[in-house]
Amino acid sequence: MNLNVSRHKQGGVATLLFSVTILFLVSLVSVYTSRAIIFDQKIANNDVRQKHAFEAAEAGMSSAKAYLRSGADQDDDGVPDPVFDTNADGVGDALTATLGGGHTTTVTITDLSAGGMNELRIDSQGVSDDASARVNVSTVVTKLDPLPNAPGSPLTTRGSVVINGSATVHNPQGHSTIWSGGDIDLGSNNSTATNIADPVDANYPICMETPMTCSTVKSSNKVIIGLDAIEHDSSLSNMNGDEFFTNFFGISPESFRDSLVTIDTTGANAAADAHLATNEVIWADGNASLSGVTVGCTSAVTGNNTCPVGDQKPSILVVDGDLTISGTPHFYGAVFVTGDINLSGNSTFHGVLIVSGDNNVGGGSLDVWFNTDIISSLRTIGPLSVPAGGWKDF
Repeated sequence: MNLNVSRHKQGGVATLLFSVTILFLVSLVSVYTSRAIIFDQKIANNDVRQKHAFEAAEAGMSSAKAYLRSGADQDDDGVPDPVFDTNADGVGDALTATLGGGHTTTVTITDLSAGGMNELRIDSQGVSDDASARVNVSTVVTKLDPLPNAPGSPLTTRGSVVINGSATVHNPQGHSTIWSGGDIDLGSNNSTATNIADPVDANYPICMETPMTCSTVKSSNKVIIGLDAIEHDSSLSNMNGDEFFTNFFGISPESFRDSLVTIDTTGANAAADAHLATNEVIWADGNASLSGVTVGCTSAVTGNNTCPVGDQKPSILVVDGDLTISGTPHFYGAVFVTGDINLSGNSTFHGVLIVSGDNNVGGGSLDVWFNTDIISSLRTIGPLSVPAGGWKDF
């Protein structure tokens, strides 16, 4: 009897050992599961923070591109500005900005064109709210050239040039003033003339390299058409309208409007949208009438006054139709008209005037001044573009 009792008591040891083993295994599974859950949570949190950092970097990149639309060096100190404007004065003054949720972005811009601001590298770093995740985004942007083939003459027409009022066409940097595919009629006004660089100027021909420094001498007038004015040029007259446009802008009118225009308006609204437009590429769809506007200068110019050099920010105006001009408008940049242009009042152009149709000056006066500084500055007012291979994130 005693032996049986002992054996009965020992049978509970196996049960106990089995139970302990089961509890141990359950504990291991619980610990492993907890660790896996925590690890998954960390992965998820890290992924979220990485995405937040990437979005912050993207936000900085977008802010940089938005700022650059108005110019990389708005304080004119010769280096690209910071892109975040903390005092609302229109000029960037901070490299870092705090976004919603405590995320931050830091943006730096490097000029790759040796001071020309034509090719820039944008580096944007986004940082998560707890600074555990950082993402860098970098891209190179270049300014598209909206006028790659600017004419060497102040006034160019595919059709004829008819002066019933008075006109003066100045080219102090060369010996070409009017280039026409049709007839040139300078009318009967004694003040109508073309002026070219004077060979007897003491600084000639070096002075032609700097705008508005050479003295000029009259070449053509109401009596005689000089060698500076070319008429009946078949290379112009044989082109159709689209070919004439492409000859100067390098692409078709449709492609130009889609990719390079910064202000797309109608002929009816052209006067309001073009007035005081600076560093813009303007497309006016349809016939337009402009009176007393100032284009390409930060302040309105009246009468015989001129825009101060520091205020000159030339623009390109394309009128897809006929253009009627009256009053005393002033244009700094390039004006292209796909139809005819009819001028009255006293119109002044600094840069180039290009007309696909006929150029008619009524009872007013026309002054065109050729200026290579103004023309050259037009090559950098196009929109920003990312070249192939210019983007990366890491």
